[in-house]
Amino acid sequence: MTKEERYQAAARQLVELVGGKENIISAAHCATRLRLVLKDESKADVDKILNVDLVKGQFANGGQFQIIIGSGTVDEVYKRFVEAAGISEASKSDVKQAAVQKMNPVQRLVKTLSDVFVPLIPALVASGLMMGLNNVLTANGLFVPNQSLTEAYPALSDLAAMINTFASAAYSFLPVLIGFSATKMFGGNPYLGAAVGMIMVSGDLLNAYSYGTAVTEGTIPVWHVFGLTIEKVGYQGTVLPVLAASFILAFLEKRLHKYIPEVLDNLVTPLLSVMITAFLTFTVVGGIMRTAGDLLTNGLLWLHDSLGVIGGMVFGLVYAPLTMTGMHHSLLPVDIQLVAAGGSFLLGIASCNNVAQGGATLCAMLRTKDKKLKSVAATSGISALLGITEPAMFGVNLKLKYPFYGAMLGSALGCGYVTFTNVLNTSPGSSGVIGFVCVQPKSMVNFMIAVAISIISGFVITYIMSKMKRFNSELLEDTAEKKQPEEDTEENDIRETEKDVICSPVSGEAIPMKEVPDDTFVSEVLGKGMAVIPSEGKIVSPCYGTITSFFDTKHAIAITSDDGVQLLIHVGINTVELGGKYYEAHAAQGDYVKPGQLLITFDINAVKKEGYDVTTPVIVANSDDYAEIKGLIYGEIRQMEPLIKIEEK
Repeated sequence: MTKEERYQAAARQLVELVGGKENIISAAHCATRLRLVLKDESKADVDKILNVDLVKGQFANGGQFQIIIGSGTVDEVYKRFVEAAGISEASKSDVKQAAVQKMNPVQRLVKTLSDVFVPLIPALVASGLMMGLNNVLTANGLFVPNQSLTEAYPALSDLAAMINTFASAAYSFLPVLIGFSATKMFGGNPYLGAAVGMIMVSGDLLNAYSYGTAVTEGTIPVWHVFGLTIEKVGYQGTVLPVLAASFILAFLEKRLHKYIPEVLDNLVTPLLSVMITAFLTFTVVGGIMRTAGDLLTNGLLWLHDSLGVIGGMVFGLVYAPLTMTGMHHSLLPVDIQLVAAGGSFLLGIASCNNVAQGGATLCAMLRTKDKKLKSVAATSGISALLGITEPAMFGVNLKLKYPFYGAMLGSALGCGYVTFTNVLNTSPGSSGVIGFVCVQPKSMVNFMIAVAISIISGFVITYIMSKMKRFNSELLEDTAEKKQPEEDTEENDIRETEKDVICSPVSGEAIPMKEVPDDTFVSEVLGKGMAVIPSEGKIVSPCYGTITSFFDTKHAIAITSDDGVQLLIHVGINTVELGGKYYEAHAAQGDYVKPGQLLITFDINAVKKEGYDVTTPVIVANSDDYAEIKGLIYGEIRQMEPLIKIEEK
């Protein structure tokens, strides 16, 4: 069969095996995979797909049904696939967008918030850490009795002022950053989005952080336009209003591009898009959000005042979703009024929520397998402990979901304690670990206890959830490909084609050869390698190659890869004595095999009952031909996840 015939045959088979033309919504490809969005993934026959010529593997992730074919071949198969399916070619972004359409409204909202905030994380983390440093320098009584460091050492005052300027910039102008990122995501001009963000924090407006004082004093500035009375109040520190404005802007811009003549498009479209969006923001979006905030504030006050500890716990539980929308800023007037009346409970509530997010994020850092997410979690978790939760919440906890739930429950426990002990703050302050300097002296110890409860419980509950498949989707993944970071990159695709990597032929626990309970393997007389303690009785080919030896007892198989690596897969220790009992061969000596192709199945429990160890060494028999053979992973591993790295001499 010629290459062209193989491409055509594979494409036709795949169209039928994924459920036919009518089941395909969209198709694209990257360096190694077909990326499909299917109406109903259950209609795809995965077992038969894996047996199609040219197919190396399959997995589903993020609404995409991905079929691994390989570099240099996937594009050829893709061309025949779209032709056979009768669909138009699509880019990866088109396929991702189609995958998003399959999500429910809550999933879409979470993904939207995450996509907007992930690019902003470095700026928010930097600002949060600088804000924490400023709090350390200016907190009264933290290091010196009845004085801050800047008061005790005046030379530090200008340094603190400078750091405060640096720290506050990103949050003072947060709508500008969000406007740029969100408008770009919604398909509009990001610079117009930034312009709308600038309008929302213009110096001509009343600063949002001064809104509470203005309400109290009755000095809110207004515009009188077309018979309407419009509040001239900024949107510093908000999230949801800016997202709504960005969506409106992108929607208007795209529609105007269609109807404005090309000769006027560059002038009229930006003008109308920005003017209409800004007007709607101040007349509709802002009003709705502030009204919703007032209603929510009154409800939360009723919870706290009427239900006591239970109300405090409910308050703590919902505070994270409240922060997610930016409506927690509507509590600022309440906080100021309560402080003026003798003490506010809001700083304790907010602090417990923030540090619970930090504890959950730090736990996620330890539990996630995504290296990029680990790095983000480390910095954003510390930032959350200092009172800045956006990087942790949007960049990590909402992305993984279960840390967000863990943080909500941890916050509820801490908030129950601060409500029970009536922790009150005497001034607004940093809502984090450092916040104790703003509470009444008699409440400082209880404040720190509540913070500790929130951090520890947020961490522990997140850890427990990370062990549960219903919460942690990483536990549901069956192949190494499913363990990729959510940020899909071609770098991940390249790894699949590395010639110097041998993948695991079986799922289980990877261990070094020295831990195999057999001196022959420990001594490496047969060659160097790794071993896997199987969790299931399936052995697949880890590479392209030819079976050079298949023992009659079916417990061992030798494969010479296309790159000349001579592999020995020995299923169990001394299992030759079983004479093939409990083993079944799915290939034969002389067969040419491909990665992921089933070679052996065996009854793992029956073998163990017979008293045999099922540890499976994977040995490079011609180790002397290479400079180094080393293991890539220890602990949990799945079929076709990289196990051994080979370095040429």
